[in-house]
Amino acid sequence: MALEGTIRDFGLPDIFQLIGLQRKTGLLTLRSEKETVTVTFENGMVVMADSSAKRLEDRLGNVLVKQGKLPKERLDEALQTQRATLQRLGHILLTNNSITGKDLKDALQVQVAQIVFKVFRWRDGDYHFAPTETVDYDRDNFTPMSADFILMEGIRMVDEWPIIEKKIPSMDIVFRAAVDPSMVEIGGGEDGADEALAGLGEGKRPGGTSSNRVRLTMEEERVYRRVDGTRTVQAVIDATGLGEFEVCRTLFDLLNRNIIAPVGRGTTYEVTGRAEESTPVSLLPAWMVACALIAVVALASWGHLSQPFRATARPDPLVPLREGALDWARATRLERLDRCIRAYQLATGQVPNTLGELVDAGLLDRAGLMDPWGRPFHYALTARGYFVVALDEAGHPLPATQIEGTAR
Repeated sequence: MALEGTIRDFGLPDIFQLIGLQRKTGLLTLRSEKETVTVTFENGMVVMADSSAKRLEDRLGNVLVKQGKLPKERLDEALQTQRATLQRLGHILLTNNSITGKDLKDALQVQVAQIVFKVFRWRDGDYHFAPTETVDYDRDNFTPMSADFILMEGIRMVDEWPIIEKKIPSMDIVFRAAVDPSMVEIGGGEDGADEALAGLGEGKRPGGTSSNRVRLTMEEERVYRRVDGTRTVQAVIDATGLGEFEVCRTLFDLLNRNIIAPVGRGTTYEVTGRAEESTPVSLLPAWMVACALIAVVALASWGHLSQPFRATARPDPLVPLREGALDWARATRLERLDRCIRAYQLATGQVPNTLGELVDAGLLDRAGLMDPWGRPFHYALTARGYFVVALDEAGHPLPATQIEGTAR
């Protein structure tokens, strides 16, 4: 039986949860005013995605060229062969020894993920899931992604994108290095949440350590080395081979640590040489920066969803603001918990007896059952359905935090 409706009425997280829980095989078609995206599932796993705005195979060839892994001439030859034989572009490139198997697998994984994650930012559109017996995809070069992984990453991106976009509002912004590249060294690990929170109370600060050296993780260094004062954000994304969200989040962090700085807007080129119109950059108002920093505090507290933004440890004079941000994080977790309860209900026909059943069903990890202070949410069944509410330190329900749902 087909599943269809509007994204406004039944959100994408619920759709992916339902397909994943029931281990469905088929095609999920998502349509907005400007774009149609098709996501292919096999046994509840995402195995392929494509977009009408730019076909996967076009993205694949362009990205490999921009990464320097494929000469433009070899891509043109492969495209001619593809038009004549209708074979997959990746197969042609491998057969001609134009790229390695790892290059193809990495590029496919990133491009499919970017197509899927992008639709999580849609606010409206239609969806239609058509079950099929079998689906076709590149089984040799693509590793299926679980619906749970897509769901968790998609929700994390939806939560963090508005914060990132306050400092990176466009993909044609150009950044330059704000520290001497010779002072950069690899070796910075994942800092703890307390250290990340402590550094957000300051304004401008140097990005280096006490010895004036800048310590970066391997992923940060991979992005930083592409920041040269001429590449746009989109060009940095294409050159690194990483996902759009990962690169933008890293640039956001490097900006906060004053390791890079904006210089204006550039021109974004496709491999074909087509350019987008450029406009002058404007400076962000101080209140926008402040809001971004406050919200990052909340994001850094969500260790079960994402790694915190890294920052140098310093005293935090903004404890009241941080508490407000954590209140916002608590409200967001409650909403996510309610979505998981509704998805469980759709899959099983009834609401869970306990929140632990959401964990057993793979909809949520146990950290998602608690607020940012580590206090468990209270859940109870009612005559009409259920309610979930946050508790204070004494175990009393907090006003204006209760969410109620009805049993269908």
